[in-house]
Amino acid sequence: MNTRVIFVIAILVVLGSGQNLLQNPGFESWTGGMPDGWQKSDSVDLFQEDVIVHSGNFSAKDSFYSTEASRAELYQGTYAQPNTVYRMSFWVYDNDPAGRVRGGVQWFGNGTYITNQWPVLYTVDSAGWQLWTYDLNASPSNADSVRFVIRGYDDPPWIEGAVFYVDDAYLGPPATQPPVMLRFWHTPTNPAPGATTEVYAFVVDNGTIDYDTLFYGINNLNSPTTVSHLSAINDTFYYEIPGQTTGDTVFYYLKYIDDDGLSTISDTNAYYVGTLNIYINEVYYDTPGADSGCFTEIFGPGMTSLNGFTLVGVNGNGGVDYAVIDLNGQTIPGDGFFVIGDNLDVPNVDLVDTLANLQNGDPGDNLELRYYGITIDALGYGALDGWVFTGEWLPAPDVENGHNLGRYPDGHDTDNNEADFNDYDTLTPGEPNPAVGIHEHESISDALPIPKFTNPIRHGTILSNVINDVRYYPIRVYNTIGRFVEEIVAPEHGLALPTGVYFVKLSNTGKGCAKIVILK
Repeated sequence: MNTRVIFVIAILVVLGSGQNLLQNPGFESWTGGMPDGWQKSDSVDLFQEDVIVHSGNFSAKDSFYSTEASRAELYQGTYAQPNTVYRMSFWVYDNDPAGRVRGGVQWFGNGTYITNQWPVLYTVDSAGWQLWTYDLNASPSNADSVRFVIRGYDDPPWIEGAVFYVDDAYLGPPATQPPVMLRFWHTPTNPAPGATTEVYAFVVDNGTIDYDTLFYGINNLNSPTTVSHLSAINDTFYYEIPGQTTGDTVFYYLKYIDDDGLSTISDTNAYYVGTLNIYINEVYYDTPGADSGCFTEIFGPGMTSLNGFTLVGVNGNGGVDYAVIDLNGQTIPGDGFFVIGDNLDVPNVDLVDTLANLQNGDPGDNLELRYYGITIDALGYGALDGWVFTGEWLPAPDVENGHNLGRYPDGHDTDNNEADFNDYDTLTPGEPNPAVGIHEHESISDALPIPKFTNPIRHGTILSNVINDVRYYPIRVYNTIGRFVEEIVAPEHGLALPTGVYFVKLSNTGKGCAKIVILK
């Protein structure tokens, strides 16, 4: 992918500075014994208070009354935007040793719970009002609403009737916030000597990003070279690092400065130059019943030493390594297939390690093949929303139990997990993966070729002018961070997508995934 069109930086206006999303945040309006806009759990008695008040005429007096409940909640739901940093705060008067208070949020998308965040920050007993405030992590990429929760906890021994007062709640953007880097990655993962490496970063801000720089160094970062983006559109920045020599390790990181003068610096990423031709080829992680017989198959040239290699499971919840399988001392058999199984019952198993029982991808997980700590191949599986994806381009599906993920042909790698990995119901550890059918009664020979068309495409263009064969439909459209945008069911559909780079998955093409660039 070598886009040469230079785009204007897209300005992300999230919310006006200081805009409170909560209704009745000062508890001034009450109806039927409840503050308007708010709800409470059954273990709470709530009263309109006009003496102990932080500001205005009223606050909310919150009292535990059930000794069966260890916590009590006062909460309100409101809309939210994805990929956005919010600040939550409230004033609390807590001078009762029987309880303490903290806040948290629960994120939702399309009415479905996604995740929550509960800062470990509690009130302490005080004879005056205290401000509880916290800047939350960026909201999930599929969030459209949030529940703001003020939660009281009992402090044993229980003293029935614990009381605290709350006032002046707030949920909205911080007065200022630095740029938020949601994801950055490079492709190819393991470039050939002399091949240009493309770097992408998805970065948002509550204003504008005025300066950005990519820093890279060969084998170290003692005197890094700096480059600027070649394009920036839909908050995705695109850079190129020139090709290097076999055996080099390229280190790079990114820095962004916004219109508030606040900066964000990424972690350091790295890649190894020189195609090793060793790949994650087949993964079976979710067996029927209690997981047993799980395996990962590596494919590469026969009799290749695996010294320096590790297989690493990366948790989709937080992006932390949860399993490391050391491959030092191992050798790929002559047939090219090396199998790591969780027990000896796995057919053709070459190495037994209980860590081969990988996490089941709910909502998503990752597996990386590393060479002396540098990732040379990576697989992420799951629907890309609300989890940390460290795989390549778009994730493979999270297959149902009894199914596995595999490449066809073996070792075929386009640096796009969605295109490279297929959902199989046949296990072939230590053997070639079977050909992939397009439909239940069709063979791969029936696949349509990917249609040829010229970028860029104008906003509003009727899709039949670009891809007119109805057999390619429905077409699924994804943005550059792998988020599903829309499904186009017929060629009469107009391309009403905003300006940007997209990837379309075409029906009946087997591995059909094409890039489109849309301009106004």
